[in-house]
Amino acid sequence: MKQIILIVTCLLMTHVATAQQKSQIYAIKSGHVEYQLSGNTTGTKSVWWDNYGNSSFTETKSVSVTKMFGIKSETKTHDISIIKGGQFWSANLIENKGQKGTVPFQNITDNMTDAEKKKMGKDLLEAFGGEIVGKEKVLGNECEVVKLMGAKCWIYEGVTLKSEAKILGIEAIETATRFDKNSSVSASKFTPPTNIKYEDQDQYQQEIFGGMSEGFSDDSDGDEAIDLVPVKYPYEKFQKIANGFSFNNYHKMMVMNMEGTYSAMFMKGMNGSLGVAATSRKNGNPGQEGNLDVFTHSGKKCMYGKMEGDEGISLIIEIPDYDTYIILVSSSVQTKSEMLQLMDAFNF
Repeated sequence: MKQIILIVTCLLMTHVATAQQKSQIYAIKSGHVEYQLSGNTTGTKSVWWDNYGNSSFTETKSVSVTKMFGIKSETKTHDISIIKGGQFWSANLIENKGQKGTVPFQNITDNMTDAEKKKMGKDLLEAFGGEIVGKEKVLGNECEVVKLMGAKCWIYEGVTLKSEAKILGIEAIETATRFDKNSSVSASKFTPPTNIKYEDQDQYQQEIFGGMSEGFSDDSDGDEAIDLVPVKYPYEKFQKIANGFSFNNYHKMMVMNMEGTYSAMFMKGMNGSLGVAATSRKNGNPGQEGNLDVFTHSGKKCMYGKMEGDEGISLIIEIPDYDTYIILVSSSVQTKSEMLQLMDAFNF
């Protein structure tokens, strides 16, 4: 029954992890890019990769200048990051400290065709509110120009050759000054330095991600996986309601259909998040999880409270016509009245 609790968080974290991983996988087998950094951060960035990005080395040397309340601060960085064999290492070469661990969700596209990967990329872009706005050349290479979450990127065969972002008055620009395609990269480039004090992140990642697969297994037999029943609620209707949601300064981050379970995420400021999911009632009764208050609101059966193992407050709405549960999960504690206001604003 834990799968009901984790539907929102698992799906949203998977989408984010997939989006992050997509930026590391290129359509070009090997290469090298040099970037000039400008804006509030000035300096250089160098990237080498092989095996279509499964091995990569990134080095950044920069100075960041910020001014707040008339006080100017300056930060110097010299960082590297390495990915090889499904492992990662990142290091601050000024302090000789770093982190290492296993790249999460690294095999998520292994069984997909090229067409399915392209569709997933398109769906993710749309889910996060992004769009392709045209084509322009950078260093003679025709790039797709993508706008996403306040940033603008020029992408050629999966490689970002230019990016611009301005958030809260802080401007960051990366522009490629050199681009070598299919160049030979020595295997030694992907060997992490040994003079760094690395903090192993695997245990931390296990605490975050490790319970995910367990959450989708039968509680009576941890070795027997449960296939989630696809929801009957029309995705077009769910998407339209999520896209039209406007309440209390929440901003939509994404809307997604993942194997017949729908999810959407909204943010308010930096700390307030609201997750929404639609799942089939055949996947379990969330009323059995935790001590939930069961009642009727606007003719719909609802359940409110904190489900077992969940940090946020949940409101579950039963939609019998589609054999569906709509689940609202707030990261910050909200009263029943406040959650019902959210329910009314969605109007599922």
